[in-house]
Amino acid sequence: MLIIKDIYNLQTYLNAYRDKGYSIGYVPTMGALHEGHRSLIEKSCNDNQKTIISIFINEKQFNDAQDFEAYPRNKGDDYNFCDKHNVDIIFEPSAEEIYPKEYKSIQNSHFKNILCDQYRPGHFDGVVNVLNRLFNIIESNKVYFGEKDFQQLKIVENLIKENFPNLKLVPVSTVRSTEGIALSSRNSKLSKKQMTDFISFQKEVIQFITHLDKKADLIEANKKAEEFIKSYEKFDYFEFRNATNLSLEGSLVEARLFYAIYKSSVRLIDNIRL
Repeated sequence: MLIIKDIYNLQTYLNAYRDKGYSIGYVPTMGALHEGHRSLIEKSCNDNQKTIISIFINEKQFNDAQDFEAYPRNKGDDYNFCDKHNVDIIFEPSAEEIYPKEYKSIQNSHFKNILCDQYRPGHFDGVVNVLNRLFNIIESNKVYFGEKDFQQLKIVENLIKENFPNLKLVPVSTVRSTEGIALSSRNSKLSKKQMTDFISFQKEVIQFITHLDKKADLIEANKKAEEFIKSYEKFDYFEFRNATNLSLEGSLVEARLFYAIYKSSVRLIDNIRL
């Protein structure tokens, strides 16, 4: 396994892979790797001869400086994790490497003012900027994203459709704990009690969904969702949306439940397919 920190050396190796006709799979990450990342890496390794993972904590997508500083970092563990799971290259660039002085920023224009975009202004601008840069640098055949960040997945889908016709987006189902919690780097910041409370909340959510009429329209379903969540201490959103276009139109059969809640200062997101 190679750990490469500059674009020139990275592209030297990637070009050598292409010269041999190898298919290259790419998994973008911000580190703090867990079993959810493992599923992305394994899918890439199954689909391609070579797999590259990037580790870059992108400050541009944090609308809160404290959140950026508190984001979990465990570089040595990440290296061991990648080595264990047959990653060929870790690309770990500096901010200066990703955003040189001449870099011109772009903006996200999709799925705006809803869900996370409404509550984290500028977040998805940061996401599309770093991915636009990384996709251009790496030029992989396929790129792998989890469905946990579903709004991000839909935005990336549009970014690729508009700018990277030779890149195939491969969505991978959310990996969950035995208790049903979506695996996330932020889970490590929860205390034991907070995690227990979160598991209880998730079980209540699943029970709530189970008792809904799946033929109900989203307007009616969201009235019930509003009633369910109103007593929760702190949340940004808890609502059903159409899984295809993230609109509030259609029935529950076509929908996912999206939520963003807080445990103390830790923001936790999930979406659940009905």
